Amino acid sequence: MKQLLEKTLNIRKGEFTITLLMFFYYYLLLVTYYFLKPARDSLFLVKLGSGQLPFVFILIAIIVTPLISLYSKAGQSIKLNKLINITTIILIINLFFLRWLIQLGDSWVYYIFYIWVSIYGILSTSQFWLFANAVYNPAQAKRLFVLLALGGIVGAFTGGEVTSFVVTNLGVATENLLFFCVGSLTVCIFLLNIIWKLTQKEGEVQTVLSRRMQEKKEGIGQMFGTISRSRHLIFIVGIITMTMMVASFVDFQFKTVSVEAFPEKAALTSFLGKFYGRLSLVSLFFQIAFTYTFLRILGVGGVILFLPIGLLLGSMAMLLSPGLLAGIILRGADGSFKYSIDKTGRELLFMPVPLEIKKRTKVFIDVVIDRGARGIADVLLILSLVLGFSIRHISIIVLALLAIWIIIAVLTKREYLNAFRIALAKREIDPDELRININEASTIAVLKAALKNDNYLQVEYALDMLGTVEGIDLLQDVKPLLNHKNSKIRLKSIRILQSQDEKKFIREIEEMVNDSDSEVQLAAMHYLYDHSGDVGESLMKRFLEHSDQTVVSTTMRCIAEYGKPEHKYLLNKDLFHQMLATEGSAGETNRIQLAKALGSLNKTEFYSYLKTFMNDPSPTVIREAIKSAGRTRNREFIPVLLKKLADKQYRLDARNALAEYGIRVLGTLRDHLIDDSVEVVIRKNIPGVLSKIPIQESVNILTDSITSVNPSIKYYIVKALNKLRSKYSELKFDKKRIDSALVNETMYYYEILNIIELRKECKDCPGERLLEKALKEKLDRNLEQIFRLLGLRYPAKDIYNAYKG
Repeated sequence: MKQLLEKTLNIRKGEFTITLLMFFYYYLLLVTYYFLKPARDSLFLVKLGSGQLPFVFILIAIIVTPLISLYSKAGQSIKLNKLINITTIILIINLFFLRWLIQLGDSWVYYIFYIWVSIYGILSTSQFWLFANAVYNPAQAKRLFVLLALGGIVGAFTGGEVTSFVVTNLGVATENLLFFCVGSLTVCIFLLNIIWKLTQKEGEVQTVLSRRMQEKKEGIGQMFGTISRSRHLIFIVGIITMTMMVASFVDFQFKTVSVEAFPEKAALTSFLGKFYGRLSLVSLFFQIAFTYTFLRILGVGGVILFLPIGLLLGSMAMLLSPGLLAGIILRGADGSFKYSIDKTGRELLFMPVPLEIKKRTKVFIDVVIDRGARGIADVLLILSLVLGFSIRHISIIVLALLAIWIIIAVLTKREYLNAFRIALAKREIDPDELRININEASTIAVLKAALKNDNYLQVEYALDMLGTVEGIDLLQDVKPLLNHKNSKIRLKSIRILQSQDEKKFIREIEEMVNDSDSEVQLAAMHYLYDHSGDVGESLMKRFLEHSDQTVVSTTMRCIAEYGKPEHKYLLNKDLFHQMLATEGSAGETNRIQLAKALGSLNKTEFYSYLKTFMNDPSPTVIREAIKSAGRTRNREFIPVLLKKLADKQYRLDARNALAEYGIRVLGTLRDHLIDDSVEVVIRKNIPGVLSKIPIQESVNILTDSITSVNPSIKYYIVKALNKLRSKYSELKFDKKRIDSALVNETMYYYEILNIIELRKECKDCPGERLLEKALKEKLDRNLEQIFRLLGLRYPAKDIYNAYKG
């Protein structure tokens, strides 16, 4: 069963238990919220009436923002697991206190309860996703967050259905639902601590929370300035403003007709529980069944019109026949589309926005614009009630807002395409980050059009992005590019055609075997071999007998990299000798191809050629030989690669090659790092290799060596540790060793400072200025070392700012 679930849900080895616990953790949080949400609405509406809703909406907007800011500040000094534990315990205590307050029956109690539940909804989900980001690395998050979100949706449905059942069938009082919540949150505490113990994410927390805080540090005026300079961002803000304003009116209308239809507390709680729970399932259904289909057909511009048009129909129903049915249609359209089709569309609107601007503005828009728009809507609601407007009259206001919304959405559709073209021309879109998001009609159309551009870079960029799209026919768009002047474009065109699994272009691709670029030759051969079926062996034999020796050497590489095991016999020493006998530029090309091939061949009898290539007259051949040696992971190459660390020309390649060995090379690297007989330049470069093997053993080797090497090597060790901590915060760093190194560096700093002070008395001594300069340089390096060590103990960003100061 476990294996079936892992395979079906793309859960990898070692992730199942954690993911299952995280799934149930989020499930219980949402079960709790969907106990509280109908209870909150029911108690408030029955006791105070819907006329008080705008006032409580405004209070929520006023209270939530500073409270979240206070929570974020607490998160900078308290570990995340402790912070969530403390917060959850406070929430449980609050539930007992609120249950006691409710029996008092005073109006202010229902205000407090309504606001508290709203805060719980924001806080609990924010805490969970912060915790999830601490538990999973980015690659795991992309795969598993969808599954965790599903746990939340199932929890919402369960909470709503159970609420309705226990209130209707078991006679549980609405206010006693709070005791159910106490039980759920208590289990959440146990799950949280089990997960934390299993993942052991020491030191992760401050990094995660400080990143969130840093995103919000830019002033409101600066944010508005950034937005005002972008026509596209202005339209996005306009859409989000209308979305939030209409949502406030719709929420008010729905709750008003609900309490009119179910004036009894139990009946209203039961209805709201069922409605909210089932609405989450409807939203999931729309997301799975329709979102990506509509994106392909209608594009972003069409998708962002779904929600306003759905609300338009619901508002018309409310205008013509105000009542529960119209309210269900209106609120149902809002809940179904907003968190499925519309949410995806709104996220895609940010795609043409440069990444740095997106990072700075998205949080601002999601928080400040969201709250501000709701606040404006709540003020308008209060004004409407003061003027005696009925639900029908409020529908007219909603229709007017929807008309503005639809106009902005239509304008946004045009501006989106324009912004996307500009971003494409400037290459401001990262294909890797947008792999999941670009499969929609308007974006595909723009990318296809870019393939006809005269700008090589833009065509190449568009091909990179199109290469990530699945299920789109690109054959006729890519075929003309097979004859493009630029070799990179020809290469990428072949790869796209290969990914489309088409055999239509065999003849055209076969001609490209004679291409002037060896990489294009290789791609063409791979395409032909891939589509050759049972004649792959004879095809490779034919190419090995080609009159052009560069074609022969490329064929050898194709067999080594892509050939079936039973076809590897085609590569023999006689063939290698034949290729190596070639002189001049053709000979160099052959050696480059053979050096690349040997990294994939995995035949020890050919490794002598690789050692020869490492001393080749051509730097390119040497580089490729070094890379291939790393890919073989054969220990006989380690001494040669270590020597290459001393050569500035090949140092970076040697580092990467040694890192390919992973854990198998760590012992050798440790021995060379602490061995005084090894060349200093090699020892200085070993920490750089270790920083490319991001496992705990690498950190341990570096921290163990930090106090046993000379200062010049220690600098590179600390630098490597800084790199590992900044990129892989799940790794642990020995605090005692770091503190010991910090004390030594501080003492060394004061010793140098003392020498400088003493030498001031001998200003006119021969060579004094030169000595003073050398000492000051040592002092500066020592100071940097101290701050780098501090960066291993405390938030790196704060330490860096202190160092710059």
